[in-house]
Amino acid sequence: MIVPKSLKELDNLISDGVEESIQLEYKSADALQNTDPYKKEIAKDVSAMANSAGGVIIYGIKEFGTGEKKHLPERITPVNRSVISKEWLDQVISNGISPKIDGLRIYPIALEQVDEVVYVVEIPQSSTAHQNTKEFRYYKRYNFEVVPMLDYEIKDIMNRLKYPVIELDFEIEEYTYEEGKNSFLPQYKPFSFGKEAVEPPKKYITIYTLKVFPVNKGKVFANYINYYVQLPEIICDSEAISHLKKPAVGIVEFYGENTFRDVVRVKNAGLGFVPEYGPSRFDPVLPGLKGRSEKIKLDEKFQSVDCEISWIVYADNASPQKGSVKLNEIPIKTTK
Repeated sequence: MIVPKSLKELDNLISDGVEESIQLEYKSADALQNTDPYKKEIAKDVSAMANSAGGVIIYGIKEFGTGEKKHLPERITPVNRSVISKEWLDQVISNGISPKIDGLRIYPIALEQVDEVVYVVEIPQSSTAHQNTKEFRYYKRYNFEVVPMLDYEIKDIMNRLKYPVIELDFEIEEYTYEEGKNSFLPQYKPFSFGKEAVEPPKKYITIYTLKVFPVNKGKVFANYINYYVQLPEIICDSEAISHLKKPAVGIVEFYGENTFRDVVRVKNAGLGFVPEYGPSRFDPVLPGLKGRSEKIKLDEKFQSVDCEISWIVYADNASPQKGSVKLNEIPIKTTK
């Protein structure tokens, strides 16, 4: 989910043509006015985002209204913070929605002129249904629109309190080591033959690994988690590909679960100690925490590929959760 917090990041949204989605909406500055119709619309938009997948509403970016560029950001339209303050916006949201949305954040981004800002409202996916108290109705986001919810949809949201809400988080691990340094074989110095020994040039190898974490964003812990990750074959290491399923041409599928095996004893195998593991067992994931990661080795050229990774998660009796992430948005962390 994109949450811009600087003027540069706002400019990037516009220059890159980042389209509105179920989790992103642009609103021009004139959407914030101190009259009942506009207050009603603010409560409607924010509650719909919370009732759906959560997301971001940016007040101060105008979108194209018609044509091929519809739903794309056009330009920044500054909000006058001396007239429309952050506190005013927070109060309008709180007074117009019941129950209050926990975890909602408003980020004012200052522009070049004094008192000119853009308000970025970050809205988490809620574990209960939120009503627009100005109209006494429940709303959700559907494509680019805000529409009323049906009775069964409201009940499904209420069930978020009964079942775990598991999503996947991704991280790319970068690990560099000196070739031969970790070998079990003895390390000998080069022969000098009466002259000063010349050390061979060092060669370093870098390995990139995609780490997949199940994250519990619900209110109850998850006992059993199974998930499938689909990603382009071109970004995976050739050895990793040989162990993965291929549901479609150019696509590989990785399966993961929250299982764990305890070390029951350690045996001496001559060159070192080898652990022996007991049977697999499921390791529950508590609310707000991450589960154990699974790893997929990537091809070293993955950074030049513009692609998307999709996933689906099954957890206990909860409805399947689906999602996707762009490869270039996954953080890369260096380890030693």
